[in-house]
Amino acid sequence: MDFSTFKNKYIIEGDLLVLNALHIGAEMEKNDCNSPFIEYGDGQYYVPGSSFRGYLRSKLERLLQKDNNFNFIDKASGESLNMADVYLLFGYTNLEDDEDIKARLKNKLGELYKSVAGRIYIADMPLLEPAQAITRDGIKIDGETGTTQSGAKFCYDVVPAGTKFKILIELENIDKYQLDLIFLGLKDIWNEDLFGGMLSRGIGKCKIENISLKTIDSSNMKEYLFNGEEKIKAQPMDKFPEITNLDLK
Repeated sequence: MDFSTFKNKYIIEGDLLVLNALHIGAEMEKNDCNSPFIEYGDGQYYVPGSSFRGYLRSKLERLLQKDNNFNFIDKASGESLNMADVYLLFGYTNLEDDEDIKARLKNKLGELYKSVAGRIYIADMPLLEPAQAITRDGIKIDGETGTTQSGAKFCYDVVPAGTKFKILIELENIDKYQLDLIFLGLKDIWNEDLFGGMLSRGIGKCKIENISLKTIDSSNMKEYLFNGEEKIKAQPMDKFPEITNLDLK
């Protein structure tokens, strides 16, 4: 699909609910804590959109890896998908040497480009309600011996169970099968999945809820352009959507 013209837009909104505790480290010390939870300012915790983008991309990469013993088919074209379809959604700057990936990109783009912008935007995810981070103590383990490192105590912040963050995902100029791919990438966390850091410590179980989808295409383009996005009615999604544009073989 030509990315230089505006043909459609999909907006997925929802809440990320923390089920036990969640750690997203700021990678700097604060108030004697080695790994505080990332924040805009004092107590304004958030999940970076780049972190959730990485989570979603890794899910799709696992599905479309060449070594899998199955493949996904775009029903509309009958074509097999591969890692190129991840690149088409998330963008790329350097290509792998895999000829199947290059062929798929050339087929979708019309010619082979060295770099392509992504078609997905994930906003930083702010708190929906105020929450207080909790500091926990940890002990560093030597990766070679599996034993505790001497004097290697550290602390890290988590936000507690019940904390909610706002999710906003926007997709522009995509095919219908690509929207199905995004939902497949969200499938695990639609119910419950591990997300964030310190997962080996038994934290990071989250789910998404209160999900809705706005679709902007030729049927409501005029309303969107002249009256704004807020005038487009969102479709609540009470259950995982039916995947109608992909087949699995």
